[in-house]
Amino acid sequence: MPMDKNKPSRNFFLRGLVALLPAMLTTFAFVFIIQFTTRYVTGPINSAIYWTLERNAIGWTVLEALDVDPLREEFLAVYELTPELQSLQESAGLRSSAFQEALESSREAKTSVIYNLNQLAIDGAKLRVAVKKAIHPVVGLLVALLLLMVVGYLASGFLGRRVVAWFDRRLSQIPFIKWIYPYAKQFVEYFLSDSELEFDTVVAAPYPSPGVYCIAFVTSPGFRTLHDALGGKYVACFVPTSPMPMTGYTVFIEASRLIPLPISVDEALRTTISAGVLIPPNESVEELTQNLSAILGRPLDTKS
Repeated sequence: MPMDKNKPSRNFFLRGLVALLPAMLTTFAFVFIIQFTTRYVTGPINSAIYWTLERNAIGWTVLEALDVDPLREEFLAVYELTPELQSLQESAGLRSSAFQEALESSREAKTSVIYNLNQLAIDGAKLRVAVKKAIHPVVGLLVALLLLMVVGYLASGFLGRRVVAWFDRRLSQIPFIKWIYPYAKQFVEYFLSDSELEFDTVVAAPYPSPGVYCIAFVTSPGFRTLHDALGGKYVACFVPTSPMPMTGYTVFIEASRLIPLPISVDEALRTTISAGVLIPPNESVEELTQNLSAILGRPLDTKS
């Protein structure tokens, strides 16, 4: 049989891909999370904070404490001045007392609860740059965390739970949204809920038929009705699916038919995710490993 001349280079390429791809995917995941958080969480919160500080007297007091005075000359938008003020500025000068008094009088007449920067002849873009320098963007992250804690506290109470339930019902009735929101809620609750499944024991369970075994987690002693009706101890087991172990089946199997496995939950999950490729070192079968290596034409890495 003629040898494939491209096989060595292809093996090198695959090995390089296997070596670098996990790090690249990890980096991509972190970059995506940071960009998503910045754009859709901290970004809007920071913008709301900046706008609030720029548009009222209390906010201006805070900015002045941070050495940012919106009435400072550097923030003056000459193009927003009235024709009379522009003429006075050109004739008397920007720093003349006559122009400053007229400008201050004009701004006092236009001051309200919510400040309009254009009417006050303030360059909003320059002011925003100064505000961003004075207030670090991490403030938005801290505010987001605080809001999450407040919402969590309110949602844990009787009234809060009723509001959340009402909100869920309303979203579940809206076309298109009702096709996504309930499943998104289940997905989030599965990973972030306080009542997480506690897997006590990793076992090999005869499922889905006798003679066929799968990895399973013992989750509870099971139902008393099953014990009484079948005359045995039928424990509840969660059977994860490959390669997505967050889904699976809940089955009740007689305890005497289960084979305890001396591996951790993490090792069992790695085996499930990898479809049986990543076998814990203490459970590796050397002869089988050598046969698989011969078939694959390369050493089989069984380290978890």
